Amino acid sequence: MFILPSLLGIAVFMMPVFTKNGMTFPLALMATLTKSVLGDHIGLVVIAVLIVSALLSIVGSLAKPKWMTQASLLNSAFVTTPGWLAIRVLGAVFAIITQQKFGSEIIWSGNTGGLVFNDLLPSLFVTFFLAGFLLPLLLSFGLLELLGTLMSKIMRPVFRLPGRSAIDCISSWLGDGTVGIMLTSSQYENKQYTAREASVVATMFSIVGISFSLVVLTQVNLQAMFVPFYLSICLSGVIAAILLQRIPPPEPEKRSVY
Repeated sequence: MFILPSLLGIAVFMMPVFTKNGMTFPLALMATLTKSVLGDHIGLVVIAVLIVSALLSIVGSLAKPKWMTQASLLNSAFVTTPGWLAIRVLGAVFAIITQQKFGSEIIWSGNTGGLVFNDLLPSLFVTFFLAGFLLPLLLSFGLLELLGTLMSKIMRPVFRLPGRSAIDCISSWLGDGTVGIMLTSSQYENKQYTAREASVVATMFSIVGISFSLVVLTQVNLQAMFVPFYLSICLSGVIAAILLQRIPPPEPEKRSVY
């Protein structure tokens, strides 16, 4: 119950896989396969999810029916704050505008809404959908507790983080930054991280991964420079994670009463 699920989780989220298109990891391969199966329909699926999420959030946050508030899953997903409710509604509205291409071109052009809807949302939607099902392999079978014990003597003095954060950091650097964000968010909601610790992990470690680095280098035709490029990112990221969080915030400006 510990070894097999934990090894499977490590393999899915962090094991490098070499293909004819370069280095990737199993979760990214599954996301690519899912996108290819959905094909051109993935945009409609994304819009449907956004609309359903917005409508249920309106019902849950404003009407608060008992069948929703008494169900822990529905309550945590759709009973939200006014700010998040507005974001979900606006997200659904802008997605419909972009998909139908009506209204101002400023919203749906290929450099604004079209870029988000056609290029980013499909990948993020599939990745988060798959990761949501597979994250328990890392979270629920003892791997975090084991790493928390083994890595606490390194993570705490060097990065001022608990040892369990090592799995977040590794999955972000070797896998994908979005996976690291999901791990960090889940740990914070379960009271395993303080607000400071979650902020440090999310901003210092979950910012880039191997797959994103390859995408950047492919865009500028510098794939041959992947090793020095990625090593420089790792080195600068580790130095930033050690130093930046130790810089105290500036003191508020003292104003004269005269």
